[in-house]
Amino acid sequence: RVLAVFCVVLVSVSVLEFATRALNLAPPLNKRWVFMEDPVLPYKPRPNVAKRRTAPSGEFEYSFNHNSQGFRDREHEFIKPAGVFRILGLGDSFTYGAGAEFEETFLFRLEEMLNDRPGDHPPIEIIKAGAGRYFPALERMLLEHYGVKYESDLVLVGFLPNDVIDTFKGVDAVTVDDSGYLRTRQAGRLGGIGRFLYLHSHCCRVILHRYVLGAFKRDHKPRLNEVFKPNGFHENDWRTVEAEYEKIINIARGIGAETLFFHIPHKPPWKGNRSYPAKRLSQWAARNGAPFVDILSAMKIALAEEGQKLYFPEDGHCTPAGYRVIANTLFAALVQDGLVP
Repeated sequence: RVLAVFCVVLVSVSVLEFATRALNLAPPLNKRWVFMEDPVLPYKPRPNVAKRRTAPSGEFEYSFNHNSQGFRDREHEFIKPAGVFRILGLGDSFTYGAGAEFEETFLFRLEEMLNDRPGDHPPIEIIKAGAGRYFPALERMLLEHYGVKYESDLVLVGFLPNDVIDTFKGVDAVTVDDSGYLRTRQAGRLGGIGRFLYLHSHCCRVILHRYVLGAFKRDHKPRLNEVFKPNGFHENDWRTVEAEYEKIINIARGIGAETLFFHIPHKPPWKGNRSYPAKRLSQWAARNGAPFVDILSAMKIALAEEGQKLYFPEDGHCTPAGYRVIANTLFAALVQDGLVP
């Protein structure tokens, strides 16, 4: 009887597992970027990785190559070549260029445009240090421990409204396990057996994913709309963002570099108080003696005049056309304001 019960359970579990796999019900094990542990950062992109990634939404695919420092970029020596004006670009997956080939990312385009300008000017070199899921605290840590080695003349820092939400969740909200998968704090509570089942059983992954997602929502209850309100629910997180940005300014000044901040809006619609982040950061940057660029206005103009698809509707990242708008806007600001020679 015990054997019969065991066989029935085994067959039932096997049928459920087969059905879950056949119907593709489990969330994908998606190494969107290959990450690794780091002595300073909670996670960093793994060096010397070349992959092709398809978005979970199926809206795009693109190739990426990481250099020896884990950046989606060509190799750069730490010591700046004589006569070169060097820029360090910091930010999240938008700065990394998710959704576009390397030549279509805004930092690559910006570097090409600056070097192709007419007239006499030094070579411009951009260190492309954007990383998926990064936010101000991690960007400051990256600059402080690794970015300063590049002897940059200018630091570009990209901001998106979700940076406030990630700040609310905290630096330890997401870490990386030894196989390169990002893992939330709640998923870490599953232990070794739970992790094994999540990785190897589609049926168990469906159940555990819902459990972890529910625990994550219970632990973190961000209010995205409050990000766009003065003195709202996320006011303390806004102040933490500003404090991290002030540290970035001071670190950059310590190596003789200026810092420019720029605001990339979330995908449209851009109604109501969606302009609040840019207004707030613009005023903050002015008080701290840092230049600031708002990309929202340029995105609105491009959408109205050209009708281009600037964002992937489901995924939310920029399309190559959207990244082109960011590059063009930054190029105009850098040249007109004399921030590059």
